[in-house]
Amino acid sequence: MLSGIEQIFRDILIFVAVMSALFIALIVIVSKLPEDNPLKLILSALSRRVGITLGAGVVAIPVEPIPGLDAVYDVAVPILLLWYWYTFARDAYRIVSSPTRRPQIDGGLVEHDR
Repeated sequence: MLSGIEQIFRDILIFVAVMSALFIALIVIVSKLPEDNPLKLILSALSRRVGITLGAGVVAIPVEPIPGLDAVYDVAVPILLLWYWYTFARDAYRIVSSPTRRPQIDGGLVEHDR
């Protein structure tokens, strides 16, 4: 029984390690693309969102023992993260659907001649 559980955890850790390595390799490859490439714009925004989400999780640990602040954090951060990820989906849709108008990193629109 214990050996089976050990195998499952080992396989999960291997999967997470391989996916992390692929994600890092993809980021390195995409970083070499031109600045106005849609894939680069989307993956740059995705990397920032993943980092902010991980940061929110890291900050949650020291905030947990503080009464009152932990309740506010538990309500406010998921709402803000949902909005933040919604803006990613909205901007990614705009990048993919409109080849001549692309959102910049700061959210402004830029016209490209094609």
